Amino acid sequence: MNSNLKNLIYAVSSIVIVLPAILFASDYIHYSFPMEKMVLWEDPFFNDPDKFIETSKKKGSTCFTTPSMNYFCYAKPLIYEDGPKTSYVIGENGISGELHFDPIDKGEMYFTMKNMTQIEGDTAMITFADNDYRVGNRDRTTYEIIDDFEFSTEIEKFDTFIAKCNYYDGTSVTLVQYLGITTIDDVDYFVTWHTIAESESGITCDYPQIIQHSIGHDFGI
Repeated sequence: MNSNLKNLIYAVSSIVIVLPAILFASDYIHYSFPMEKMVLWEDPFFNDPDKFIETSKKKGSTCFTTPSMNYFCYAKPLIYEDGPKTSYVIGENGISGELHFDPIDKGEMYFTMKNMTQIEGDTAMITFADNDYRVGNRDRTTYEIIDDFEFSTEIEKFDTFIAKCNYYDGTSVTLVQYLGITTIDDVDYFVTWHTIAESESGITCDYPQIIQHSIGHDFGI
């Protein structure tokens, strides 16, 4: 084997070995490390321990423990004719958020979530898309997703992900946790809830990467 061919093989081998390491380091710097610094926001109205006790004792309330060993409860969902069922989930740790119940035969859509379909048991296929997401009014835009994207992935019960940034600098994001499927009055519903996480340093708000890298991350919920 001549020296030029040996040098070429060595160069290619080096790229094959080094490139994944570079990509991993880049992903860690842009996504994993910033996510580790995020702190869950506590709503001053709901972080009173008495609020949790009050919710847990309400007739028809439901309680559950997450893999992070946090104990949450929510009151029996409100029912709107031809609309979604909603409630408010609150934890012993003071973390709280709005709870959504959406019929599985219609799927689920809010923020960057375009649709959900059941695969088996609590496992679901979720499709994310830009959905022309924008926050603001006729005269001013507070935040807007300008990336065009759509992708689908499987999620399991208790999977948590960043559904969107709340500001361009990524110092505030909206987290969604999937709680599986529940049955109310003989109707099956996807159950999800959302809360806010914040950090001073922020995170890179590019899509769909920020969503893809957040799935499977332990946000401590």
